[in-house]
Amino acid sequence: MQINLFESIKIFIEIVESGSFTQAAENLQIHRPAVTKALQQLEQHSGVRLLQRTTRRINLTPEGEEFYRRSKPLLAQADDLLESFAPNNALHGQLRVDMPIAFAALRVVPNLPDFYRQHPDIEIILSSSDRRRDMLRDGLDCVLRMGALEDGDYIARPMGNIKMTTCASPAYLAVHGRPETLEDLQHHQAVNWINSNSRQILPWTFQTASGIEEIHLPGKLVLDNSEAYIAAGLAGIGLLQGMNVFLQPYLDSGRLVEVLPDYPAPQRKLSLLYPHRHLSRKVRVFAEWLETLL
Repeated sequence: MQINLFESIKIFIEIVESGSFTQAAENLQIHRPAVTKALQQLEQHSGVRLLQRTTRRINLTPEGEEFYRRSKPLLAQADDLLESFAPNNALHGQLRVDMPIAFAALRVVPNLPDFYRQHPDIEIILSSSDRRRDMLRDGLDCVLRMGALEDGDYIARPMGNIKMTTCASPAYLAVHGRPETLEDLQHHQAVNWINSNSRQILPWTFQTASGIEEIHLPGKLVLDNSEAYIAAGLAGIGLLQGMNVFLQPYLDSGRLVEVLPDYPAPQRKLSLLYPHRHLSRKVRVFAEWLETLL
C-alpha cells in the first residue's frame, strides 16, 4: 500500500511530542483512527516497531528513538522548503521552547504580546526550567541557556552577555556585616546554586586584578530554582550572585544591596540552542525577536 511518508512522519513526531494518540489527533485536527493507521503503516514501511504502547502510556523503542532523532530535522527542512517558496505567507504552527524560569516569568512572557502582534498564527509551547533538557528527546525546537555550554548535539546561537551582581538583603548585612574583600567571604553565608544535571555546587566567580577567581562559599541552603534563589536572598538567608537584570528591581527598591563592587562577577554568555544546522523560519523569527528583547 502506498503511504504518504511525509504525513506519516509528521503524525509520528506529534505522537512522540504530545505523549498520546488522542492529543496528537487533536493537535493535528484529524481523527484518532487516522493517527493509529499512520503509525501502523509507518512501522510496516520501516520494518521496525517504533513505539511500545500500553493502556497508560507510550514509549519509544530504541529504533523509534533513532527514527525520531533523524526524522525531526528532515521534517523541519521539508517544512522550511515549502515556506521558502511563499515567504510572504504568515508563519503558523507550534514552536516548542524551553528557557530558565526567571527569563520566562520576568522578561519573555510579559513581552509575548509584541511577538504575537508580528506572528499571530504561531502557537508557543513554553516550558520554563532551570534544568538542562535533551532537545530532541523532549521535542523542543530551541532552548535558551546561560553560561558555559556542555558538549552536545546542537547548534548554539550567541544572544549576548548577562551582567552578574553579588548582593544581600539589608537584614543579612545588619547581622553579618558587609564583606569588603574576597577573604571576608569565608566568614559569610551563601545561598549556593547546584547544577541539576551534574549535581555539583557551582563556585562563585569574581574578576580580580590577576584574573577570574573561583571561590566555594559556605552556606546552609542549596537551590536549583531561580525564583526560590531570589526569595532566599530577600529572606536574609545569605549572599546572592545572580543575573543583574532580575536583581535590579530589588536593588532599586533597597530590598537587596550590592556588595563587593570592586570584584565584579564575570558576565555570562546567553545562547539559543537548536538541534540541527537547518534553522526553520519559526525558530529564526523567534531568535531575532529574543535578540531585540534581551
